[in-house]
Amino acid sequence: MLIAEGKADLLLTYCTNAMEAKKEVTGAQIVALPDELAVGADYGLTVIANAPLDGYRFTMSILSADGQCILARYGFSAPALPQ
Repeated sequence: MLIAEGKADLLLTYCTNAMEAKKEVTGAQIVALPDELAVGADYGLTVIANAPLDGYRFTMSILSADGQCILARYGFSAPALPQ
């Protein structure tokens, strides 16, 4: 990683990648950007018609309570997470 090699002073990335980078680089900090500079990504999920059954199973796993907890643990929004 360029930061660990002293070739970069900062890494601008998504939160999920920042958590991994912090594990790899001693002393690294995660600093949230102010709202006016913060950007987000909208992710979607779909299963194509006639997809293999495993595709449907994987989708249902992601949408399950356990799947939503995993997404939340890694910094993704989890809109189907039970309250």
